[in-house]
This record gives sequence, C-alpha cells and structure tokens, in this order.
Amino acid sequence: MTTLIISSSLSTESKSFLLCNKAKNELSKKNINCEIIDAREIQLTACHYNQSSSMNFLTNKISKADNYIIGMGVHNYSINDSLKIILDNCFRNVEGKFFGILCAAGGEKSYLSTMHLTQICMNEWRMIQLPRIIYATGKDFEKNQIIS
Repeated sequence: MTTLIISSSLSTESKSFLLCNKAKNELSKKNINCEIIDAREIQLTACHYNQSSSMNFLTNKISKADNYIIGMGVHNYSINDSLKIILDNCFRNVEGKFFGILCAAGGEKSYLSTMHLTQICMNEWRMIQLPRIIYATGKDFEKNQIIS
C-alpha cells in the first residue's frame, strides 16, 4: 500500500510543505510506504491536453497510489491554483480511494476552507476522506519550523 503526499504550494517558504514533510517522516518511522510530491519541482501546465512530461509523471504517480495526503494553503478560503491544476489534470483512477488534508493557514478563522477540497474529492471521484484534518496556523510555525 502506497501513500502519496502531495504538497501543492509553490511558495519557497511553504508552511504546508513543512507539514507534508513532517507527515512523511512520521509515516516512514512506522514503516509505511509513502512518497512526497513537491509541486515546486513540477512544471505545472493548466491544460487538459498535450500535458508536459512532468504532468504525465505526476498523473502516473497519483494513479498508482493507494491513498493520499494533500497539503494545501488557504487562498481566499479555498485551494490554490496549483492544487486546482493538479486535481483537474492528474487525478485519474482515484475513485473510492482515501485522502487526508494538511492545511496551513494564516489564522484560526478559515478552518472551513478545507471543505472545498473535500467537496471536490468526494463529489468528483467518490473519494473517502480520513476523519481528521491537520490545520495549522501562523502561530504553529517559527523561523520556517513547526513548533507545535
């Protein structure tokens, strides 16, 4: 069984990437087969046809995984554009698979912003969300490190 962790932020100081990396380390300690995909290392193209080789690579990785952990930041109480590109172009063969969410937000009042991702995954592909969402705010980070 393979867990694919998708860090969707393109920011060089991505807090959601820190959460994704922490999740990978914790799962690896438990001998869980997992891999992290960093969107900053992929040439994302907002096109449904004639995808780049990196987008085809990502599509294949996503198709072969058994379940997913999706890292996201909050952008206007929703998902960012890079995650939308990944969902629209690379999520094939994911129907009925499990997913979880790691969310890095600026403050405490946008905790419902993860519901947009939940709606997309559940309505589009009948994916099954894991019952917990990791939601971190700016106070959980200091000097590009997770402190709580």
